[in-house]
Amino acid sequence: MNRSLLTKDFFQTILNRAYGPNVTKAQVWSEEEIDASASILSNISADDDDFEQAAPASSSTNPLRKPSKDEVPCPMNDMTGHFLYKIEYKTLLDPAQSMSHARDHLLRPHLSKNLLSTANSSTLSGPQAPTTMDSTVAVSTAPSTSDGQLYVVIKSKPIDTALIELTNIMAQLQGGDLADEYDPVKDLTGFRNSHIRELELAELSWKVRGAMEHISTKVYNVLRNDANQLYALCLEFLDPGMGNITHMNSTNIAPQIWTTDHIHQTLKDLASFHAQFLGQERALLGMGFLENPTRALLNVLHPVYEQMVKTNRHNLPDVFSPFLTQVSLDYLKHSDEYWAVLESNPRTLIHGDFNTRNICLRLDPETGAQSLCAYDWELACCHVPQRDVVEFLSFVLPPGSTEWSHYIEYHRLALKASYEALLRAPDAQTPSPLAPRCDIHFPSPQEYKEVAKIALMDFASMRIAMYGISSSFKEIDWLPRIVHSVEEQIRRLGPPVRARKLRLQQGSKL
Repeated sequence: MNRSLLTKDFFQTILNRAYGPNVTKAQVWSEEEIDASASILSNISADDDDFEQAAPASSSTNPLRKPSKDEVPCPMNDMTGHFLYKIEYKTLLDPAQSMSHARDHLLRPHLSKNLLSTANSSTLSGPQAPTTMDSTVAVSTAPSTSDGQLYVVIKSKPIDTALIELTNIMAQLQGGDLADEYDPVKDLTGFRNSHIRELELAELSWKVRGAMEHISTKVYNVLRNDANQLYALCLEFLDPGMGNITHMNSTNIAPQIWTTDHIHQTLKDLASFHAQFLGQERALLGMGFLENPTRALLNVLHPVYEQMVKTNRHNLPDVFSPFLTQVSLDYLKHSDEYWAVLESNPRTLIHGDFNTRNICLRLDPETGAQSLCAYDWELACCHVPQRDVVEFLSFVLPPGSTEWSHYIEYHRLALKASYEALLRAPDAQTPSPLAPRCDIHFPSPQEYKEVAKIALMDFASMRIAMYGISSSFKEIDWLPRIVHSVEEQIRRLGPPVRARKLRLQQGSKL
């Protein structure tokens, strides 16, 4: 990452968004060590980040770093990764005024847990030190003299062509029909514009606020410099050690720790976000930074995904069974008919990678209340809301669970309630032009479940297929459980309706 672009103005903007203008003044900032959880694709090149970790940290007094002669050049080195920064600031208002301003900005009292309190700042040796956090924004007891600290994470993203080429390399190394099919469509598999998508979504969240802002990681600033190919977000520092975050990076133990209450709360919060954009296909499909799956696109892509499915069966026969292989191939063969059903249903903005690798729960230490926090929005797109639901259930429920139908129906009811609330007060959370439509009617439980079954097949045949190809290069330890869970539910729920056989309510897209 080009740290010379991280100027005082950049850090002051962060403080302004966190606390409001003219409340704090940036004094000094420094880069700290961080153990960031990377995505699968990043893990393939994870060693590249080690060069950054070994380098001298930058700060307000030493913002530039010259590369060591021992560093090995890498396409994504000095370009991508997660970087933890501590910003020390001076308060410009007295405590009462600071609290008042903070309530109107990102660090409202119940969302300020990643702020290190002034009372503890003199004894801290690093970001992991505090074990308890004040439930209010910490401010100096002596106006304009004492400093506060805010820890933030700067997430610097690789340009989309780097990820596209990385996936193409994996396909080419497989050889055969997969290599032949993948190269011509490599730009269509969802990674195009990935370097700007999260930046654009952050700005969308600032605009629409409401549920999208509530469930997202707080974004304090974005940095886009096309000339230097620098695309970065400044995020809140989510640290379970501070006592206000749970269930982070829980994939390997998810079935043991995600209780019914946790799943219900997550689905309720997720549904409120889905409701915010429900039925807004035209607006979402017009957002050029999104890579949206469509019926027409699947007609182009289904041959390459068929090759992925076949390759996974060959490479990982203990993971990808003959049954799952066959039903996936059948789905792809008839994707035009399945997507006719999906496109006849209202779609929404979905997270697109909604699983335990990319979500956690916020915890209010005072009340014990928990709420969803989602991050890593690179794969967000326009899709049916059930697509997020089935992926989430695949990760948090054990294989063979009999609770899928219950949770799918729970999400349907929560989505309906959230959408009706928006209709009653449309301007409260969803300003124009994304105002809720009044002509959407909700399906019966069985109709909603049928679409969820198609969404599950979509997840199995495309995302799981890509996971399998990735696992051929770097083993994904959680993949067998997820594949087994998906297969068990496909068997249990039965095949989805293939053509437009759902009985639709007149005047409804459902």
